[in-house]
Amino acid sequence: MSTEVMSGKERILAALRCEEVDRVPCVPLVVAYSAGAFADDMPHYIPDIMRAAGLDIWTQYAADYKRSVVPLPDSGITLIRRFVDGDLLLGYETPVGTITERYRSGAFNSLNPHVEYLLKTPEDLKVFYYVREHSVPRLIDLREHYRWEKRQIGDDGICVSVISQEMSPFKNFIELIAGVENTYYLMQDEPDLFDATMELMHEQNKELIRQAAARSEAEVFLQSENVSTTTESPTMYQDYLLDPLNDYADIIHDTGKLHVVHMCGKLKLLEKELLAGRYDAIGDISPSPTGDTELWEAAEMWPNKAVKGGLECHDFIAEDPETCYRKAMMILERTRGRNGVLLGSGDSVPYGTTIEHLNAIRRAADDFAGGV
Repeated sequence: MSTEVMSGKERILAALRCEEVDRVPCVPLVVAYSAGAFADDMPHYIPDIMRAAGLDIWTQYAADYKRSVVPLPDSGITLIRRFVDGDLLLGYETPVGTITERYRSGAFNSLNPHVEYLLKTPEDLKVFYYVREHSVPRLIDLREHYRWEKRQIGDDGICVSVISQEMSPFKNFIELIAGVENTYYLMQDEPDLFDATMELMHEQNKELIRQAAARSEAEVFLQSENVSTTTESPTMYQDYLLDPLNDYADIIHDTGKLHVVHMCGKLKLLEKELLAGRYDAIGDISPSPTGDTELWEAAEMWPNKAVKGGLECHDFIAEDPETCYRKAMMILERTRGRNGVLLGSGDSVPYGTTIEHLNAIRRAADDFAGGV
């Protein structure tokens, strides 16, 4: 441990680089619904929550540039956006066909899931390829908001720039475009077109990430891959995820920035494949039941990377906040002497968590650093 007291920002960045720190960073993934059960007189703005709990501030809901793929003016593509029985219908009308997806309750986020995915048949894949082939990558400037967010955080932590729109194409299909079942059907029904679509999307992703990384004021880029062997086998990871993720990491590293990949699922069967990744850190690593990997196991399996996460959702909603303290101390003891450990949550901090639960993590880090 370093004897020099660090700011939250310095501590997090050093840990992500697997350098010495004065104490282990405390960075559970606090999101909007984490504070949903807080009393009215408690902070609800995420940096304020983390500051009140004594944590190092880590936010990953903002970006200084939003990435998009926009149809060309002469493509004959018309965007569809309308409401059907209260649900949001999105899609494309093109010269070769029409594809639509449907979100429950008129929202467009992970808490209001798909009723129907965009791609359901091999014909839909052909239309989708036409849309992507006749579209170009674009950046939307959000620097004003991002700079405001960074000012609120100051030196107490970092505001990670999210590039989750540029998940590897295969994961994008599984998570957002076709769903698990249809993705694998499309691979079998239209193998050549499927692979061509993956390659086209990857090239567009690289261009978007290249532009964003070059212009961004962020020190760290986050990619929300949600890797898990519940949705892709080691072979599928090797064939469809490893090279794209390494390409994105190389682009980000060329601008002097760090690349963190969110992997909150079951990872143990991917030990060899993840070791070959060139990204700097794996984030929000989850033990059972969300995942299958303890943080100390991750630290041992992937010594070439920083590892972040470790406390399961049940720890945060246990009746006694000392549950978080005891689990945090266990992680610290079992990763003793290992640089590149960031104490956090297995995926997001759940609804029902209290400030006392969050503060218990910081107390554990202080006591461990002090030799308690």
